[in-house]
Amino acid sequence: MNPTTPSPTTFDSPTLADIEKLFESEDNWCVSIYMPTHRSGKEIREDPIRLKNRLAEAEEQLKKAGVESGEIDRLCKLAQARCNLDTDANREFWRHQADGLAILLNDGEEQVYQLQMPVDELTLVSHRFHLKPLLRAAQSDLEYCVLAVSQGKVRFLEGSRSGLSERPIEDLPAGLQSIVSGDHQKGFNMHSFKVASGGGENAVPHGHVETDQEHELRRYFRIIDEAIGEALHADSRPLVFAGVDELFPYFRDASEYSHLIEEPIGGNPDELSAEELHQKAWPLVAKQFHKREHQALERWNSVAHTDTAEDSVEAILNAAHDGRIDTLLLKAGSHCWGKYDASIRETTIEEQSSANNYDLFDLAAIKTLQADGRVELLEEESLPKELPAAAICRYAAS
Repeated sequence: MNPTTPSPTTFDSPTLADIEKLFESEDNWCVSIYMPTHRSGKEIREDPIRLKNRLAEAEEQLKKAGVESGEIDRLCKLAQARCNLDTDANREFWRHQADGLAILLNDGEEQVYQLQMPVDELTLVSHRFHLKPLLRAAQSDLEYCVLAVSQGKVRFLEGSRSGLSERPIEDLPAGLQSIVSGDHQKGFNMHSFKVASGGGENAVPHGHVETDQEHELRRYFRIIDEAIGEALHADSRPLVFAGVDELFPYFRDASEYSHLIEEPIGGNPDELSAEELHQKAWPLVAKQFHKREHQALERWNSVAHTDTAEDSVEAILNAAHDGRIDTLLLKAGSHCWGKYDASIRETTIEEQSSANNYDLFDLAAIKTLQADGRVELLEEESLPKELPAAAICRYAAS
């Protein structure tokens, strides 16, 4: 193929709406490529090679499916061009990766998603995209944020099990002094201050005379909360506070974010790198994830022998199609290849993936989400070996 510079692409994490649209059946061929990537280090140079290998596998699968070479070239050319490091755009692309990469190719177009968690290397060709690796990213599972605050500095970081990286947030103050001196501005206007319910001056205990320093700290944290509140709008990732013990109550009073972890990281965070913050924060975050997973499994065990539980692939697909599933439990690395005909409610299960089938668990997950259900992607050992999927239904099948 002749490498060309890929057209501009937005590299956002996927939304549930994205995933629902991507799963629609296509007349054209769809190529789904997943691979781990690196944020830094010499391994960055290996990522374009890894993509080239994934594309070679995609081309081989397309050939076996009888696709002509000209169509293969057209389908893969944008992703193939990313392997060429002679352009500034491509070098920048590989220098600014997260922990995982999804590249979806269809009809000469490319969609790229950067993922905040590693994914297994995988290449699949079909008339539908393979989407389960995107589900966890879309639901913010295993992702979290850290707010590191001292009187002299504010940092916002985000990441996953594998690490954290700093994210610039518009309107975060440079430090307390910028508030006291009046230097901090929001856009072109001076920052307007709000009082969060239960916070601000209303949180001062009765009979306590607030000092000037306490007053400025409350202003400081209201501004911080407002800035990250805009960044975390409609977000559900856990947020860990890092700072000296006396500062956390100020932020907790000001914060309106409902996913704040109650146990902070103590000490001066200015002395901690992103990796050191991750080492301290991840155990706190993991507790939250394990607690939610445990609650989902407890719910399943409580209904497993009732008529609102389904654990066969066919029954799960029927329940998902009917919109009955409240919570779908899937092993994160599990697959079930085949096809489902909703018109006659017939499920065909096949031993291996092919160009003419798809992962039935993808279909069950998408249908569950479309009906406002929840999909829990669990660790391999969470469900019994003989049970790759389970569904807790809102009501029994008629």
